[in-house]
Amino acid sequence: MIKTVLLGIVLLVAGVLVYENGSRISDAQVREYMRMELEAMRRYDSATLCEAMADDFHLRSVEHAGGVQQRTEMGRADACTQLRDGLAAFETLSQRTGGLLGLDIAMETTRIEILPGGRRARVEATSTAKIADRLIWRTRAKGELSRSLWRIRDHGGEAQTWTYLE
Repeated sequence: MIKTVLLGIVLLVAGVLVYENGSRISDAQVREYMRMELEAMRRYDSATLCEAMADDFHLRSVEHAGGVQQRTEMGRADACTQLRDGLAAFETLSQRTGGLLGLDIAMETTRIEILPGGRRARVEATSTAKIADRLIWRTRAKGELSRSLWRIRDHGGEAQTWTYLE
């Protein structure tokens, strides 16, 4: 009987430790996630990017193009559709030109703030995209990430994009 109780206590403590360690997010983990996100975009891998979006993903966006501002809000499904369609178009362009007009994406993480409790992080980043050395867009984004059971999830945030296609 005592062995069973002690085994139960040990398993409970081990479970709590595993849960706590699997749910804390660190600066290094955020940077690794951002690196993985950049690499997925460079591979035109929308499936990986959509899989990382949390169920409650929500993005508020302002796009500046040709002197006009367009505001949009979208949830996970709409964001995945837009991401999938956009990356597919750029991948097709790259394939049809033998890589000459491939999308060159760069991203700089400008701020990471681990929130109280250590399970969420606010991230600010600036990304640029070029085709054949011509800047086609620049985005400044603020978002929130969380970690649960060793997986980082993107909850969305706010973004401003300046498009330079004219």
